[in-house]
Amino acid sequence: MTARRAFLQWLGAAPVAATVPTWARSADSSAHGPASAQAARREAIGRGHVRLQDDRVSIQFDEQMRSRLVRRGGPRPLPLTGFDAGETLLLDGGKAVDRFTLTAAHPGEVKTPWGPGQQLVVTGRSATGIEKAVIVTLLDQHPGVLLIHTVFTNTGSTPLAVQGWTVGAHRLLAAPRHGGGWWTYSGATHQDRRDWMQPVKRGFDQRNFMGMNASDYGGGTPVVDVWRRDLGVALGHLDRVPRLVSLPVRAVGDQIDLALRCDEPTSLAPGATLATPTAFLHLHDGDCFVPLDRYRQLMLAQGLAAPEPPRSAHDAVWCAWGYERDFSLDYVRATLPKVQELGLKWAVLDDGWQRATGDWTLDLAKFPGGEADIKALVQDIHARGMKARLWIAPLAVAPGSDELHEHADLLLLDKDGAPQLVSWWNSFYLCPAHPQTQARIAAIFRKIIGDWGFDGLKIDGQHLNGVAPCYNPKHQHARPEDAVEQMAAFYRTMFEAAHAVNPEAVVEVCPCGTSYAFHNMPFIDQAPASDPLSSWQVRHKGKALKAQMGRWSAYAGDHVELSTGGQDFASAVGVGAVVSTKFTWPVDPKPKDSFLLTPEREAHWRRYIAAHNAKGLSDGTYRGELYDIAFDLPETHVVEKNGVMHYAFYAPRWEGPVTLRGLGPGTWRLRDYVNHQDLGTVQGERPTLKLRFEEHLLIEATRVTQDSRPTARSSRVPARWLDREGFPVATAWSDAPASFFAHDWQGRPLAGAQSTRVQLLHDDRMLYLRFISRYQQLATHERALSATDIYPLWDRDVVEVFVQAPQDAGTSRYRELQVAPSGLMQEIDIGETKRQRVLNRSRARASVQAEQRLWTAELAVPWQTVGGGSASGALPEGWRLNFFRIEGPAGARMYSAWNPTGTEKPNFHVPQAFGQLRLG
Repeated sequence: MTARRAFLQWLGAAPVAATVPTWARSADSSAHGPASAQAARREAIGRGHVRLQDDRVSIQFDEQMRSRLVRRGGPRPLPLTGFDAGETLLLDGGKAVDRFTLTAAHPGEVKTPWGPGQQLVVTGRSATGIEKAVIVTLLDQHPGVLLIHTVFTNTGSTPLAVQGWTVGAHRLLAAPRHGGGWWTYSGATHQDRRDWMQPVKRGFDQRNFMGMNASDYGGGTPVVDVWRRDLGVALGHLDRVPRLVSLPVRAVGDQIDLALRCDEPTSLAPGATLATPTAFLHLHDGDCFVPLDRYRQLMLAQGLAAPEPPRSAHDAVWCAWGYERDFSLDYVRATLPKVQELGLKWAVLDDGWQRATGDWTLDLAKFPGGEADIKALVQDIHARGMKARLWIAPLAVAPGSDELHEHADLLLLDKDGAPQLVSWWNSFYLCPAHPQTQARIAAIFRKIIGDWGFDGLKIDGQHLNGVAPCYNPKHQHARPEDAVEQMAAFYRTMFEAAHAVNPEAVVEVCPCGTSYAFHNMPFIDQAPASDPLSSWQVRHKGKALKAQMGRWSAYAGDHVELSTGGQDFASAVGVGAVVSTKFTWPVDPKPKDSFLLTPEREAHWRRYIAAHNAKGLSDGTYRGELYDIAFDLPETHVVEKNGVMHYAFYAPRWEGPVTLRGLGPGTWRLRDYVNHQDLGTVQGERPTLKLRFEEHLLIEATRVTQDSRPTARSSRVPARWLDREGFPVATAWSDAPASFFAHDWQGRPLAGAQSTRVQLLHDDRMLYLRFISRYQQLATHERALSATDIYPLWDRDVVEVFVQAPQDAGTSRYRELQVAPSGLMQEIDIGETKRQRVLNRSRARASVQAEQRLWTAELAVPWQTVGGGSASGALPEGWRLNFFRIEGPAGARMYSAWNPTGTEKPNFHVPQAFGQLRLG
């Protein structure tokens, strides 16, 4: 027996000596029996390396605990890196401890917050007596994603002066010739407001620090991605709070270095441990949209997700910032008629209304009547059928302000006791972690929304992404980093204060050119392009934010005047953004830097504002996975809404073929929906056509059918994405196809805030539905009833789905299902001449989020019991369905239908109005 084989045999029997994360400690690999454990151990140690792998990625460790990444799933395994010292400890003087003799390896199954998975724990010891444990997990529900948790232990007798650490550090090998070079996405903040997505050229070196990169520029989303035409590798961390780490990307010749790195010094006492944040490494296809979307799913599993925005968050915006701080009430009032005429729904009063930054009281030079004047302005806006929003820059307080004079103890101070500067407003930071800071801003928000009557807030400033550690002794922080980590708590305070007064209030956050901090996103209703420097930024920021906040999040293109050429609405409309402008009219008090709406501009803009209002693509489903923004030409974005695919093409000049990805089978009619021009048809099986355009072309593709029924699409859900109750898990729903409606049964827009989004998934046994319903006022009509005595359920507030099997098309036979906010469900089999209750076939559950006036219902409907499916095998085509909603007290009920039935009185039982179900 060779020494090599002896080592591996000894390694296979070695015990585990590692500190594992809390979520991993509950794993019990021994429960699967000795045979299973031995098989897993052989898989871990085979071929001379300790390894863990799924169908897409393999991570392999050598005897010094160096690791390499290998792509799987192609014709042959493809090594992406050499054996790199991925997890290292950086000691005083810059010495890197990067060699650890591997002493133990243990595979097993594990349960995590992200679902079940396979885990490998490897441990080793350095020559200097430092022990390292690396816990690597592959998730069943997220193929290609590696979780990496690392623990360093000082087993020596003296303290260690630690300067930092690295996790997931790898050098990616050069791309093949067909790879087309590398591109990168960074979630870090940069003072020069550079592109979030960039080509990686020779000499590229970007630190991507998640703390402060300038006095008032900091924070961000802790993810970087590098990708080429055939694959990509993303790296980030999954902690629930921000961490002061870097994610450097550096070009070394044709190779790429990336890592998760911390440079915060600490002392590691004898016997003490240093645990790093749980990192994730994602090997993926496509561009950065794919790993950012996956990161959102992983954070959603931990309870962090952007909210379902109010319906009005998708409405077009006019902002008075065209007049800048020198606006007058006369200027604003004179512009409102044109704003209304153009179809813009929001009027935003920007910076300059306040007495001073930090003193959020009215400037009496502009509002001589005080609060009566601003209330009258809001009333004027409301009288035009529009909503009003007010600008504010929290956390900034100006020298000379009353706020600073009276509350200097709230300042965020550095190690030397100096305040931190907010450069744009020549102000100082307040500490977001101090309870008084939060309480004072909550009171201001209640006044703006509750007393003055505004419908939303524009929260502005690059300083609002992140802050520096706070050393103010009066705050008694447990750690200076409390200020960094509790920024999201400050956002929560603002968000909840606004929504407590008006649940439909829109909280917009614009961190002025910076990359958004993900941990703040659960408390943001609308995210604009944030002072874009070009149309390219409008588009690629849209792609990134639709991944981070959700595919139908309320992303806004920001003022169109900031786009390339100053009037490129097409970049906003095409990516599913809310359109916005800051034009002045009928005169411009600043002719040198004019934003005057000229007749020529007005004629051009009307077409795009009308298209935005008619199509409503901002609340459609953004299909960012279909095209690579770096390598597919022309640059293409897709928004799907109610079965219609909307393609947006961008290039300085294009003449040649394009392929319309994502179309299903059948014939699709194409139309330029801005200029109202028909472009012919394509077949879903061969969706290629020749186009010629300059700058942009926006096309809608509608499936040609025998009737005009709308289409709802369902995608297949694998069994691993079902929970113990047999419903899809939250991350499965996060990307499921969606249909949206906010009109009554006759097709008239609802006057209230109600809206309904329905998502569809399926497998061979079940159709799964999720209703997300924003309500005005629930009327559940609850009373003491048995579980079966709930008839008629439609007397309560309910969501409904009517499903018709293919063989019943053209008849009056279908299945009716209703679910109330309590989770009670009623199922009725509708026949030609009779109706019959059905028990114990379908299942449902529901939940209410009262603070957002939102309730959610999920259904699992067996195909076989509806009458057209089978217990196994392929499902037939031709299913039809319609979605409905009832809400409100008796005498004032709201009846809403996805595809309007058009009857004189509310009536959902109109099979001729059922839409089509397309199974993907």
